[in-house]
Amino acid sequence: MSETNRTIMRIQWRAHKLLWNASGGRLGREIGGLPILELVTKGRKSGEPRQILINYFDHDGSPALVGTNAGRDTDPAWVLNVRADPNARARWDGVWRDVIARELTGTAHAQLWDAAVAANSVYGGYAESLARPIPIVVLTEC
Repeated sequence: MSETNRTIMRIQWRAHKLLWNASGGRLGREIGGLPILELVTKGRKSGEPRQILINYFDHDGSPALVGTNAGRDTDPAWVLNVRADPNARARWDGVWRDVIARELTGTAHAQLWDAAVAANSVYGGYAESLARPIPIVVLTEC
């Protein structure tokens, strides 16, 4: 993805975040056919809350998040944060939940990767252009 496209995407997500926050998570629950959730992690360096909005897809009743970082060859900050502390909060369907973030590896990752690409074909394009594996994180309610 070009830097111009990344900038446009960041602007779109910021506008979406304003709508989301103004409505208490009731508006803007979907983008591109995928539902959205709000994830709040603890910053691995600062210890401060870090909030993002991110697409997810359902995995056996739990949200599964894909760490594409908009096609950059570094893992997104939220992935690094949940690796450091898997305890987080998430809001989807208008409800806040305490969650544990679990990064998938091996066979579990491979099986869910196919479901991720089926949910959003853009993920497959990112994978072809990246040297790093794209993390998949499943959130489980506490």
